[in-house]
Amino acid sequence: MAGFRSALLVFFGVLPTAVPAWADDGLALLNRIAQGSRALTYSGTFVYRSGSKVDTSRIVRSMTNGVEIEKIEALDGSPREVYRVGSDVKCFFPEEKLLIIESRSKQREFPALLPTGLGSLPEHYAIRTGGLGRVAGITSRAVLLEPRDELRYGHEFWMDVASGLLLKANLVGPNGEALESFAFTHVKIGGPLEHGALKPGFDSERVRVQQVRTVELKPDDIGWSFRSLPGFRKVAAMRRQAVPDKPESVHVVFSDGLASISVFIEPGGSAGDAQAQATVGPVSVFRRQVGDYRVVVMGEVPAVAVRRLAEGMERKLK
Repeated sequence: MAGFRSALLVFFGVLPTAVPAWADDGLALLNRIAQGSRALTYSGTFVYRSGSKVDTSRIVRSMTNGVEIEKIEALDGSPREVYRVGSDVKCFFPEEKLLIIESRSKQREFPALLPTGLGSLPEHYAIRTGGLGRVAGITSRAVLLEPRDELRYGHEFWMDVASGLLLKANLVGPNGEALESFAFTHVKIGGPLEHGALKPGFDSERVRVQQVRTVELKPDDIGWSFRSLPGFRKVAAMRRQAVPDKPESVHVVFSDGLASISVFIEPGGSAGDAQAQATVGPVSVFRRQVGDYRVVVMGEVPAVAVRRLAEGMERKLK
């Protein structure tokens, strides 16, 4: 891992002498980021980069009476808007006049990329504080995470020193390369927001509404067993039906507290279908057929992780 550590420090532009902090100090900063990105009111513009793909979005977010309200608008490409109140998410596509409504219990979108409860992360990542820098004109502090095995990528987080808001995040490959990045180009932290900033840009009565039906599943109701993947545990399981006339699928989510892997199981295919593996940007995908079910495993993790999880799945016998 020494080569990765050197590449990590060079990539981050941080000299080794500037990284003397202990892991628990870095963990305290990560917890501050996790809390700040959800408790603060802010508005701004951020850019997502992955390979040649570049997307710019505008975000407005507030905590009102203990409920998170968030609006994200795409500023380039096809127009689209995501409007969220608590766990209720509405995705609006103006060109299709389509509104997709879904309930999501766990939100992991920039800048709220970190969940609360990060105590297990040091088991899977070496955590270090980095130097000071500037992001969107704001003084920020770096926190570096180096994976302890081949099942996860590295991370670089830059937080606003004053508020704890995450300003920039890089997903880092094994050679120190940036696989993807999010970064604010402009951000205003704290209220008040502009009048109407959190008003949705659609009228639910004038669009075609598609309701994604989800039902949370208990462990005994999933119907599948999974071989243990070091560091990853099952954090959610649900039955989903995205389109009324399509069959239901099972969606199971595994996480190590930071990286996550999704497993999608749906009826269809045939025993002769070949398994396949692909990488799309930072996302690894593995597909296989298990009896009468098509299984797709995907996540922003190295290919070996999704393959191991996919190959270790079995249908439970009743």
